[in-house]
Amino acid sequence: MATNTAGAVLAGAAVASVVADASGRVPVPRAVQAVLVLVTLFVLPVVWVGVRAVWALRGRAELFAAAQEHLRRRPTDRQLVDHLRDEHPLTPVWWTLAVLGGLGTLCLGFALPFALSDGAVLAGALLGAGLAASLTTLVLAVPGIRRADRQGARDRKRRSELWSLSNAVERRLAVPLLGTGDGAHSGA
Repeated sequence: MATNTAGAVLAGAAVASVVADASGRVPVPRAVQAVLVLVTLFVLPVVWVGVRAVWALRGRAELFAAAQEHLRRRPTDRQLVDHLRDEHPLTPVWWTLAVLGGLGTLCLGFALPFALSDGAVLAGALLGAGLAASLTTLVLAVPGIRRADRQGARDRKRRSELWSLSNAVERRLAVPLLGTGDGAHSGA
């Protein structure tokens, strides 16, 4: 809830700064606008998905630890649906990083030649650094998706060894946090 509130405040501040400057009522420095917009578009989605993943990982760890201590005690259906999916909780984080890294690579790669052709050395250096960071994020995200998919398969196997589930719960667990049941992104 705190993440949602902070995200809404940040997004509202970004929109308000752009509208205030565009209307001419309150002058807002371009640097402040740029930082607010970039944080809202690129940092906020990763933080939101990351907080959700940490919550799911913690719940997953608690469920498996409780299962080892009390082999006959089965978690509630709500606990299973909240914390155990047919994909690993980090899969959405990796997909978010991959999508944002890809978008950043496209945008910055397209803008870099224009900045360099205008002779804007500082802008070219900043765009080049952003392009390198986006490419690095993309390169790191793809193996992360594969690792999370393998961990999700191990979690499914472990869950099936510990608990027998009803069909309704099994169907709800098959609905992934992001993408399709096999770990692939819905846009792929």
